[in-house]
Amino acid sequence: MFAFSNFIKANYLVDLPLEGASFTWFRDLRIECMSRIDRTLVSVDWVDHFGNVFQRVLPRVVSDHCPLLVVAGSINKGHSAFKFENMWLKEEGFVERVHQWWNGYCFVGSPSFILTRKLKTLKEDLKKWNKEEFGDLAFRKKCLLFELLGLDAREDLLGLS
Repeated sequence: MFAFSNFIKANYLVDLPLEGASFTWFRDLRIECMSRIDRTLVSVDWVDHFGNVFQRVLPRVVSDHCPLLVVAGSINKGHSAFKFENMWLKEEGFVERVHQWWNGYCFVGSPSFILTRKLKTLKEDLKKWNKEEFGDLAFRKKCLLFELLGLDAREDLLGLS
């Protein structure tokens, strides 16, 4: 432990601030065996370069350790890439709907121009249909993760059966 502590000091490493919980490891809540043994160490230069840097505790799903997410300043993500969702194929009539949309598009120009316009229009139709059919999945995912964090917090205090 002393050698590791000396290594941290010699390399000017810092432990990032932790958000979301006080502990990152839970063995058995009945005997209150909790600790903050999981950490993220970074250099001071790294913190200066990325600005507002911290680590967030994520919900424990399988392990007795909480996963940590390092958040480094604000990153401009720009436009997200289009992703085809496999769950769409399980929807009744999906392929027919896409076929109907595709055949309904009418553009004039070179074959490559027509293909590009059809793909862009299909992408917009799919995004709109996805939102109407499945709702905002990112929001639903955040809600479920928030609920998991709440259960973790409740388990920390009371334990769960």
